[in-house]
Amino acid sequence: MMYLRFTPRPFSALTHWAKAVVATTSLLALLPLAQADMIIDTTRVIYPEAKREVSFKVTNVSKERPAFVQMWLDDGNAAAAPEEAVTPFNLTPPVAKLKTNSSQTVRLVFTGDPLPADRESVFWFNMLELPEKSNLENKLSFAVRTRIKVFYRPKGLKGEPPQYMDQISWKVVKKDGNWVAEGTNPSPYNMSFFSLSFGEGGKFDLNVDGGMLPPKGNLSIVVGEVSKITKPYSTLRVDYITDFGGVISKETPVQFAN
Repeated sequence: MMYLRFTPRPFSALTHWAKAVVATTSLLALLPLAQADMIIDTTRVIYPEAKREVSFKVTNVSKERPAFVQMWLDDGNAAAAPEEAVTPFNLTPPVAKLKTNSSQTVRLVFTGDPLPADRESVFWFNMLELPEKSNLENKLSFAVRTRIKVFYRPKGLKGEPPQYMDQISWKVVKKDGNWVAEGTNPSPYNMSFFSLSFGEGGKFDLNVDGGMLPPKGNLSIVVGEVSKITKPYSTLRVDYITDFGGVISKETPVQFAN
């Protein structure tokens, strides 16, 4: 789950500042998350093609104040304003005000627009929580944005994602003075993972943040500078994320090729 934080603007001005998301993500992600009162009851949304709609809940866990949220989908462009984002789904409701300790059901309906039939497609659900206006001078408040993945899963795909995890291949190569881990995913599913960990003799002491391998595609992740990694690592552990947000760890031999 990804959290982004913004200085608040009037609701009507969202279009003008949403484009600044990408440029500020790295800094804003370091801010504390304690002010967020809204939570989503899932870490990812799976939309099987055969379903007429898929629903989940967002909840205001605050015992003191109501919450006002805007919700929309995007195709991976985090900087797109809500009215600019185009996806093949209808989402209701686009805005909601939740009382303390209350929930709102969010519904997604696929519009039928053409999507690849031989692999998953991925989109993002956005929830922007706007704070109440403060009457106190010199008080800084924040709006909190949460994004989770939405996977559209065609009905013709065979098997389940965990069945393909052993088919994913990894290698480590030198590129531009860095060691780079290159993963190849032959499956029709997006394969998300929390981290890559490199070790020797059962001890893993080199860790890299995770990502997502696209279906029938590749992904490259910088592990670190060649000059700073001198241990003879021989094992790679990948912590894959399941449909339910759990973790399946897979280990595979790997060589830091010269």
